[in-house]
This record gives sequence, C-alpha cells and structure tokens, in this order.
Amino acid sequence: RKDNCSDYAATVLLYRRSSDGGRTWGSLRSLLNLTVEDQQTKGICGKPLVVGNIAPVQMRSDSKYYPGRILAPYMRNNFKTWLVYSDDDGVTWTGDRELVNMTVTDPGVSYEDAQPECERGMDYFGFDIDYIDTMNWANLARWAAQICYDKKNIYDRRKWASKLVGPWQFIGTGPSKALQLRSGRVLVPAYHGYIHALEGSGIIPISQLYSSVALGHTLITDDGGDTWRMSDDWDRGDGACENEMVELHDSVLANIRSLSTGTPQYRLQARSFDDGESFEASEFIEIPSPFNGAYGSTISDGNRTVYPCHSDPLPAQSWVQDAFNAIHCNINGTGRTRLSVWKSTTEGRDYPDKVLLDPGASGQNSFQWVGDKLMLLYEQSDPAPVYSVESILVRKAIENLEVQLPDRFVLREVGVDI
Repeated sequence: RKDNCSDYAATVLLYRRSSDGGRTWGSLRSLLNLTVEDQQTKGICGKPLVVGNIAPVQMRSDSKYYPGRILAPYMRNNFKTWLVYSDDDGVTWTGDRELVNMTVTDPGVSYEDAQPECERGMDYFGFDIDYIDTMNWANLARWAAQICYDKKNIYDRRKWASKLVGPWQFIGTGPSKALQLRSGRVLVPAYHGYIHALEGSGIIPISQLYSSVALGHTLITDDGGDTWRMSDDWDRGDGACENEMVELHDSVLANIRSLSTGTPQYRLQARSFDDGESFEASEFIEIPSPFNGAYGSTISDGNRTVYPCHSDPLPAQSWVQDAFNAIHCNINGTGRTRLSVWKSTTEGRDYPDKVLLDPGASGQNSFQWVGDKLMLLYEQSDPAPVYSVESILVRKAIENLEVQLPDRFVLREVGVDI
C-alpha cells in the first residue's frame, strides 16, 4: 500500500526469493507487469488499482497437473479474482488472467461490466453513520449501544442476517496461502461482504470495518488451475472473513478471522468433510482477537495436529478502555500485539498449549513447512515515538489501538513441541 492504510489505497504485489531455506533473500521484485497508467486507470469507484490478498500454493512434485507450478490467485480492486503462475520456482511469472464468474454480481449487468455499488455503506445495515452530520447522532448512539451491550453476535440478528444476500460488494482471497489436498485438488479460501466501504473527506470510516461482515466461499480447481469453480456457500454460522485452510486426516479445517467489531473477540473455525465443496457453520474458538481483528496463519501435520498463529493481547489499560469499563461496555480495546502460537492435537477441538513468540507489535503472518522445520514469516513494527505531550496523551488514550506501520519482516523457526 503506497499512500495510506486504506483497503482502497494504490497497492502492488512485491516479492523476494530465497534459495537457501530463508537464510538469504534476493532483491525485491514486482509480481505483475503493471504500468503506471494501469495503476492510475484500472481502479474502480474513482480509486486507483488495488491488487492484493494473494493466496499462493506450490503444486507437489507428484501432482498429475503441472508439478512444481506455483499458482498465485489474487484480487483486483477487492472485487474480482485473478491468477498468475510460475513454473520456475518464482523466477518468472506468466499467464496473468481473470478468473471469470468467481464473484456474485448483479444479474442485470454483464460480468465484464459489473462493479460494486460504490456508495453502499453502513446505511445498508440500517445505520446512517457514514458521514459527519449533526442529524445522525441518534444512529451513532444506537450503533455504539449495539456493539457495547448486545450480547448476540450480529450474524444471529435477523436484520443483519437478512442483508447478507445479493451481489457481493467486497471480496478477498486468503490471504497467506491456498491449499493442495492429497487428492490433488486445490482450494483457495475466500470471503465476501455486502458493503463497499466508504472513505474520503467528511466520511467516518466505520464502513471499512463492516465490509468484513462477510461469509465464506472457496475457489476450487481439479486440473491444476486451468478451470475453476466456486464451492457452495458456507453455512452462515458466526460469519467468516480472512481465512486459511489445512488438511487433516479426514477433513479440511478453516481457521478464520472474526469481524470483532460487533462480534465476540475470538477467532473462528469451520470444517469441511467433502474436500471443500461445503463447510459447516463457523464457530468461535478460545483464541482471542484484538479489537479490529487480525489475519492469522494456520498449518497442520496433515493428521490431527494444528498450529494457529495470532495476536494474544493483554487486557487494555488505556483511557478508552477505562471509559468502556465504566459504562460496562462489552469491548476489549486491544491491539495487534504478543504474537503467539497455539497447538491442538485434537484436530482443533481445543488448544491447550500456547507459546509467546513476540511480545511487541506484530501482526500478519504466514506459516510454512521447510523440510521438517516449521517456519513463520511475520511483520513487526515499533510503537510510534513518544516525543511530545500530545503523543504521550495519545498513547495513554488508546494504547495499542494506533494503526501499525510495519517496516520489516521476521522469519523464524517455531518448535513443534509447544
């Protein structure tokens, strides 16, 4: 993301290669052959081109189709899915193409011309709170009261659930990675929301959180990426957002980011017993989530052991949290800190074991097996410098809710005997 942290900021996909197990890395490269004009003109809703949410997977050496090929599905403009691939371990990339009909669009518009409704914000869910306006204070109060005091998950509320239908407005694949099953099938985890998320002068960015009031779906290929189709819609359950899948001895398990803003602050899971064709209703698990959620990677041994990685923040001590507590508001104002790994030997039925990896600000991450070593790549950042009275007050007020600006990655081995 070049200009800011918005989901609609101009974004490009970059990568580095390592040929020695991560000890050294090559130069930074661009994954796609996009011109400056492409980036300026191929966006939608008046925004620059956004490319992201990549979910790569390398086909096994014994694959029936394209052994060793790296498939890299990704999103353009948070709306349509594209695919690029490499047959030389990521030295070169080719075949960049759109995967058509991987987004549910308005049936009255051709798929080629389909776009999201650019102005569909929180009013879609019945809250006129997108703009700064003295007349919408009642809606703001009603929304705040709902996330503070309503113990029911928004996916269980009839008015919210009734809106999770129709053309999709915000779509993501992964992120982190896709999955090749033992059968050779490739699954790309994905999710879709029903508001576009507004931004700009005079706009309150609440809708950027609620574009993730989403449901899950899966992209499936059985021929190495030549043809694709979508799975059945997942059962709604407690919703689904960014997610990653692992194969167990008799099922596929999806570990999922929860919305958090308006839902219980825990991660979610869902299971498939038909190779990803359908998923049972998602359910909360005992792994906590910060206030605005976070992506977390998951990996398995292919049998019964699962390792999810995620933030494990301590209770907030900020002035904002003191205010929440004073009015008995059911919100934990925590941030993306204390990256930890959990372990389950019961196929994700419980997670009794945990180890802290990084006590500081640390967020998005990705697991990978390198031989028999479990490796984790994650982003890391430092707290904003405190050099003035204003910065001290901001830190006291919101603590770890400040937007992180990671400036480095960390690659480390994680012991499997947690």
